[in-house]
Amino acid sequence: MPAIPPPTIDKQRLRALSSPLVAQHELYAPDWDQRAPLLEGSMRMIQPQPGMYVRLADVRDRYDLISEAELPPGIRLALVLSGQARVRFGHHQLTLGPDTADGSMTQAMLVSLQETTGFQRFGRANGHERTLTITLTPAWLQRYLADHMAGRAWQDTLGQHLALVTWSPSYVVRELAQRLFAPLTETGPLPELSERLITEGCALALIGEALSGQHPPVREQRDLTRLREDRRLQRLRAMIDTGEAYCLTQDALAERLGMSHSSLQRQFRTHFGISLGRYLRVRRLQASRQALCEKGVSVEAAAALAGYTSAANFATAFKRQFGICPSACRQ
Repeated sequence: MPAIPPPTIDKQRLRALSSPLVAQHELYAPDWDQRAPLLEGSMRMIQPQPGMYVRLADVRDRYDLISEAELPPGIRLALVLSGQARVRFGHHQLTLGPDTADGSMTQAMLVSLQETTGFQRFGRANGHERTLTITLTPAWLQRYLADHMAGRAWQDTLGQHLALVTWSPSYVVRELAQRLFAPLTETGPLPELSERLITEGCALALIGEALSGQHPPVREQRDLTRLREDRRLQRLRAMIDTGEAYCLTQDALAERLGMSHSSLQRQFRTHFGISLGRYLRVRRLQASRQALCEKGVSVEAAAALAGYTSAANFATAFKRQFGICPSACRQ
């Protein structure tokens, strides 16, 4: 009997599941042809309370995939039950999971967003993660926590933009979360009401652990060398975001940052799970697409912006990345 292929998630499905919670959702996968699914596995959204959203993702990346989005104000919590998740909220770069490289066993995080904030997820081809993500809107926070916000510990956690807590959740919370990913029992799937109540209980337990005050907010505890490297990567991200990096070779970038070329390549891949060259190519193509669509530049000018001397080569790369020809953006 042939093996049943795993379910897949394409771009439309991924964006549909994310659209209630993010804006300006962009997906970058250098080897993706736009026709193939991006992920294998399952992903679904549950809303146990008004203003509380729980997303369950048990997925494997089919490509090196960078997801970028703008997150509205609110609270984000994430619990990684297996595999690893590499994410960035503003200036916070995090690797979560029970088997992180440094053995920290940091499986959960809470971050407070007081304003719209940039977010990135860095997926690696064949990388797996089983993650429960909770979004709490300002309306939920006002409704459920207003009477408690006077406490200093809560203010430190929720009242400051990008205030961050990481911890390893209790065994009870982890087991409760695992049950949501394996809802089959001897009598069949969990009834809808039971699933909603278990999801609500798991989410409230995670929130309670994060705000219990039994673990301090994350502080910078790296040595001076690691801190200096982080600052260099933050500067590199700023150069990429402003477009300054597009005009420089990688050797020139490394010199600007006070690093060797090999060190820059190694640190970028370690932090973001993709080579710097691939990341820059995708970002240049994205900038060229924006110029074509919003500014009406010529295809030749867009090719130059993306770093291509040949309009034909640019058109091939553009169609591979976005599924359309550059000329279609100008119509």
